[in-house]
Amino acid sequence: MIIDSHFHPLSMAKRGITELPEDLIGIAVATEPGETERMTVMLPQDRRIFISAGAGPWVLNEELFISPEDEIEKIRKEIAEYPADAIGECGIDNHWKYGTPELQMELFLREADLAAELDLPLIIHSRDADNEIAEALSSGHFRANAVMHCFSSGPDMARFALDKGLFISFSGNITYKGNEAIRQAAMIVPDDRILVETDAPYLAPIPYRGRPNRPEYTEATLEMLASLRHQDKNELKSLVADNLHAFLKRDESIRKLRSTSEN
Repeated sequence: MIIDSHFHPLSMAKRGITELPEDLIGIAVATEPGETERMTVMLPQDRRIFISAGAGPWVLNEELFISPEDEIEKIRKEIAEYPADAIGECGIDNHWKYGTPELQMELFLREADLAAELDLPLIIHSRDADNEIAEALSSGHFRANAVMHCFSSGPDMARFALDKGLFISFSGNITYKGNEAIRQAAMIVPDDRILVETDAPYLAPIPYRGRPNRPEYTEATLEMLASLRHQDKNELKSLVADNLHAFLKRDESIRKLRSTSEN
């Protein structure tokens, strides 16, 4: 069993990675409208691969961008034809200058509202944006399950997110030498709130750093987490699998495969 709560198959395909593990359980994540349809068409329909729909802050810089409201309408129409299991990724990115801070926040909050309306979990992107994410999480827009994906902050932000009821997902960057704050955060996340991901094809963990990331590499991230948390790796993997289904509001004991449920 391979657990990967966040990977990008369309970007992986551009790096030559087109085959996914047969025992993969995870979420294929959209970054902009149109990707949900493309992923639904390309991914195996008889496996436990879930699919998101969303728009990250980078869409604010695209030539076709009109308004946050327009992006939400695109997502809504896409979901009507290609049902999604989650909304996102979406959020705030202060590392790259996407649009304006006001537009980033408006798009983020509108997607949070859409997730609450559709009762779908929300996948949050945060880069150099702890203050803005904390402001958003305190705004009352977050009424559905949510996860801080590819967590890159320290224990204080982890505690804040946990107090708001969020899941926290760790990726390969937890293995990088300079990321002690992330490792400190990983040690305080409760067993029922932790997830693992690749963000493939990005952020491959050590010893694979420099290569395109792939779902199988979550094993290295799990090894780091198990060591930090003084847990057995296989037991931690089992917990993470349970948490993924809890995040998605799925009961693994009764869940039918996508191909069955859609027929």
